[in-house]
Amino acid sequence: MGMGHIEVELLIHEHAHKPITGEVLAVGRQHISPSPDEILAMMARHGVTPVRTDFEPDTLNTHHGEGEHPILDASLFRAMGNDTYFVADISPYEGADYIFDVCGEVPEELIGRFDFIIDGGSLDNVFDPLSMVRNMTKMLRPGGRMFIFAWSNGFPSAYVKITPDWIMDFCLVNEFADAKVYASRCDMPFDDPNLGQSVDLFHYHPYIDTPNGPVAEAAYVRVPGYGSTYCIAEKGEDTTHHRMAVQKHYRGQDVEPYLTSAKRFHDSTQPAFSLPGAEVPDMPPISDQITVRPVARFGTPSTISLPDAIFRRLDQIGTDTRLARLEARLQAAEAGSRTSQLSDRVYEEAQRLSRQLYEYSVLAPGRSAASPMPRRFLSRARSALFRLAGR
Repeated sequence: MGMGHIEVELLIHEHAHKPITGEVLAVGRQHISPSPDEILAMMARHGVTPVRTDFEPDTLNTHHGEGEHPILDASLFRAMGNDTYFVADISPYEGADYIFDVCGEVPEELIGRFDFIIDGGSLDNVFDPLSMVRNMTKMLRPGGRMFIFAWSNGFPSAYVKITPDWIMDFCLVNEFADAKVYASRCDMPFDDPNLGQSVDLFHYHPYIDTPNGPVAEAAYVRVPGYGSTYCIAEKGEDTTHHRMAVQKHYRGQDVEPYLTSAKRFHDSTQPAFSLPGAEVPDMPPISDQITVRPVARFGTPSTISLPDAIFRRLDQIGTDTRLARLEARLQAAEAGSRTSQLSDRVYEEAQRLSRQLYEYSVLAPGRSAASPMPRRFLSRARSALFRLAGR
């Protein structure tokens, strides 16, 4: 579990407008990606004065990459003035303070206890996400908030994809005091610094005035590639956790409490996210609904074409499999066996496909650099690429 630059910036924006105080619970230990200097720059950008800047190194999280030196997740909250930070997990993994199944029975002493609960990516990893969100709601005190972010598309190992409509309808039907829901679209190829990367962020606002009266409208987000859903929701005195939502197009005339909740969210004084001093650029839409509005772009979009992205990915796979091939040969030599044959086959297939693509795109006689690949050939190449990537 972890918080990247966008998640930390959303958190700081929320704290700037309504300070995060009291007891904080994280579902899973959080890997904090931004550096201390980046965190302090975000706080300055949103007008937040750090209470502490002695960020503690994270020696508990096991998801660090080579060369990474992240801060402890509790240090992020201490910088905002919060010293009561706890972690819950299904096992003692990474030094959890509370050990229980967040989709099962919640310990009685945790009901209505916390002022802020953060789930940094567990929701798409569980079989029963509804039970998890219900339990998070039960553990919040009235006035407490939960910050959830999860994959909505593209991430292959996620059990489920959490859409903006799913989490918003939970908040609407259970009458939260407020809820801000966002959807993102990640640049492709995802997280490749050599190709450029960006994330476009959109705010989903369900309350719409129409000529026939107000409605609570859906988001209908369509995100190619990678995308995430974010939600910051505040529990009210009348908030429930047990109500089952019904999709908008199946509700008929039964519009309550969806409409009343959507109006309450609309009237909230808590602003939607924005990057201070930054204009919102023209961003390709991710929905044909007016409920989904662009609010920010992080990073610089890639201008690489899909065929070029495939070529570069194939080169990366070829390099990776070549290294795996060499390692397998060393292991086979040490063991006195020939277990490297499969690695050799993967490497050779990657190189063969890479050569075919290169020959077609660069060496094909009479083909201009601007002419596109036939869709059928590109589709076959992508399918083979994905098979290799999932080996």
